[in-house]
Amino acid sequence: MESVRTNADFRFFMQWPFGILMGAQTLFSLISLIVFYFAPFLYEGTSFVLFMLSLLLVCSVVHNFIHVFGLHRRVFVIFGRALFIPATFLVFLTSAFGCIGMAISTLIVLIGFIDSLRFSVRLIIVYAILTVTCAILTIACTKIVMLLFRAAPNGQIKGLVQVVIEGDRTSKITAAHTTTTTTTTTTTTTTTTNFV
Repeated sequence: MESVRTNADFRFFMQWPFGILMGAQTLFSLISLIVFYFAPFLYEGTSFVLFMLSLLLVCSVVHNFIHVFGLHRRVFVIFGRALFIPATFLVFLTSAFGCIGMAISTLIVLIGFIDSLRFSVRLIIVYAILTVTCAILTIACTKIVMLLFRAAPNGQIKGLVQVVIEGDRTSKITAAHTTTTTTTTTTTTTTTTNFV
């Protein structure tokens, strides 16, 4: 737990662009789900919006947990195998899926807002708030996708496996770190073997 605390970046949500955008994904999807509770009734198609908001909330909470506690910079050894969490690649995939899904959700909720103008004020307010929050989520997901695509080495998405999000920038993991770790492990093993 001590190593997690030393790698933790509690200022992650204060850093532009990634920290603020990833925090906005969590905050606005949670707000949207809470606002859905106050709707007197739901239009057809809003189950898709609820699914997208729930999926984006769960994924963004997991991504933010990984980034705040620095788990995306660590290599875990499980059963003698090195395991690295490709958090940047997962953020890209989630945001790309969220970008498309939230754009469709924004259209669904916008149609619901236009139709709600003939009903009660509470329904109008709920769908107006949902339209704004879904549009903000679409913008946040799109911005993350564009920034990560620009950060991909040579424009190849699979290269994001080697990229780490720092909050205000991205940095590439170099092979020198892996070589150093392997050399240190080999040296330690050799030293231990010589003493045994």
